[in-house]
Amino acid sequence: MTDFYNILSKTFKNNGLAEYIDKADIFFKLYNSLIDTNKLYNLTAVTDVEKVCALHFADSLSALKYIEKNADLLDIGCGAGFPSLPIAIARPDVRVTAVDSTAKKIDFVSSFSKENALANITAITGRAEELARSEMRHGFSIVTARAVARLNVLCEIAVPLLKLGGHFIAMKGSAGKEELREAENAIKALGGSVTDFSEWELVLSCETQKRTIILIEKTAVTPDIYPRAYSKILKKPL
Repeated sequence: MTDFYNILSKTFKNNGLAEYIDKADIFFKLYNSLIDTNKLYNLTAVTDVEKVCALHFADSLSALKYIEKNADLLDIGCGAGFPSLPIAIARPDVRVTAVDSTAKKIDFVSSFSKENALANITAITGRAEELARSEMRHGFSIVTARAVARLNVLCEIAVPLLKLGGHFIAMKGSAGKEELREAENAIKALGGSVTDFSEWELVLSCETQKRTIILIEKTAVTPDIYPRAYSKILKKPL
């Protein structure tokens, strides 16, 4: 564990996350579980310890500064649990719901959470656009999405799930500014307003990678016609 601790500690310090180094034990368990399960079926293409610490753990935790205390958070397209698992680990006050359409990935999130007594996370197999037509509509103060789809597509899925005054944290790479311009009409039509746009560098040992966080507040009720079926969203984004 010593090597892992040193890598995690350096990565968190380099990315302004030193306060979460005391969670190293459970992040070590998460790393080992991710790698072991990945041998059975594909969870992630990222398996190098330094890249997992940076690209999965530190990148996920970059959303924390936008998450208020005791938030109800929905993570759309969580995959193997990023950002939902790191957020649940770092912030036990936040009630996290992780959603993905791939059952094996949700099984991993659910199993890890139960085995490590993460009582603040629930994992659901399903499609977020369908949840937005259920009792979960208007149910969350925070919605996150990381590496899922273009912003103009994501907004139609995410914004209907927010309470009025809630925030969609869109976690993007270097094309964030371009995606925001592309999504301006969708954000307005869905009852949203951009309240923050942040570009920053994710620091690895031998490189940096450009990241963008776009914060969208729900300022008006989303019209009932949204979200449309996913095929229609993709075919004709707002």
